[in-house]
Amino acid sequence: MSRFLGWGNLMIGGLLLFALSDIAWSWFASPTSRLIVFILSVLLIGNAVMLAFFENEAPRERRG
Repeated sequence: MSRFLGWGNLMIGGLLLFALSDIAWSWFASPTSRLIVFILSVLLIGNAVMLAFFENEAPRERRG
């Protein structure tokens, strides 16, 4: 399940970063919306990386 979530986060984050680039259509016109989407995409990609590296670790091992 974490692998699926990791791929999902990576795809959505990549799509949002592509939407912010000048190659894509102008989906987010205002600078404030671009900042919010950039922060969200960085969080999604960071979450995908964390899920990829800590996939096999049990929740009990992280706490103790």
